[in-house]
Amino acid sequence: MSEQDFWHIVETSLEKNVTVGSIEQDEALIRILETKSIDELVGFQLRLLELRSELFSKHIHLVAEQLDYTTHPDVLNRFKNGIIASGKAFYYNAKDDTEFLNSLLKNNVEALRNCYYEGFSLVAPAAFHELTDYKESWDRALLKAKREMEIKQMKVERDKNRDIDNFLPF
Repeated sequence: MSEQDFWHIVETSLEKNVTVGSIEQDEALIRILETKSIDELVGFQLRLLELRSELFSKHIHLVAEQLDYTTHPDVLNRFKNGIIASGKAFYYNAKDDTEFLNSLLKNNVEALRNCYYEGFSLVAPAAFHELTDYKESWDRALLKAKREMEIKQMKVERDKNRDIDNFLPF
C-alpha cells in the first residue's frame, strides 16, 4: 500500500471525530479496512510497521522515556502507534522536529499521553478476519506479503547491479 493510501485511511478515521487510540478509532479503522482487499489490508499493516520503524530516534525515545513508555518494546511501539494514528502532519512533526514532542510534553502532557495506541496494530488483522470469517490465516498472509516484498527488493538490487556491470569498461 502506498504511503498516500495509508495516510488517507488514517485521516478518514480521524474525520469521524474519534479520540486517537480509542475503541471508536479502532472501529472506524476496521470499517474502512473492511472495504479493502486482502492485499491492501496486508499492505496497511506493512506500511504501519515501516512508519513505526522510521520513528527510531533519540528525541522520540527520550520523550517516551519521560512518559514511562520505554519499559518494554511493546509499550514503546504502542506510543509510536499513537504518533502514527494521530495523522500525517503529527507523525512528520514528531519525526522531523526534535522539539515538537518536547513542547507537547511541557505544555499538554495529557494530549501526549493519549499517544498510546495498543489496538492500532490489530485493526488490519481484525478486518482481515471479518472479511475471511477466520477461514484464512493472517500470519500466513502477512508472511507471504513480506516474502513477496523481499523478492521484489532483491530483483531491484539485482537489476541495479546489472546496470552497474553494463557500464564497467572491461
